[in-house]
Amino acid sequence: MKVQFFHVRDLCKLMEVIINNKPHKHILNAGNSEAISIKYWVTKCYACFDKVPSFVNVYDDIEQRNYFSFYNYEYYLDVQRQHKIFSDTISLEEGLKESAEWYLANEKEVNKKPYFDYIDKHLT
Repeated sequence: MKVQFFHVRDLCKLMEVIINNKPHKHILNAGNSEAISIKYWVTKCYACFDKVPSFVNVYDDIEQRNYFSFYNYEYYLDVQRQHKIFSDTISLEEGLKESAEWYLANEKEVNKKPYFDYIDKHLT
């Protein structure tokens, strides 16, 4: 399964471009043109905390959302219109590093799902 990373700051910059420049084609998909696997994304997230993830396959007889926050589907956004007016997006690594730093500074404010508790209870 693949996802398209798009940092919230890039979304704000894109909105600013649309508001200031008023492009004729202003209805568009927003995202990064590169789709990455969730496994790659998770690996990069863990790297922000100097950790290496371990992976366990979840099969059809188990509800994936009990283990992971994404639904089991993927879609790829055509972001060509966006890139015509705004293409200078933050890199995956830089965006994840910023997000990890924010998380560490605001961890108490995050509404966490008890994934690790569920995994420990059902995989041991």
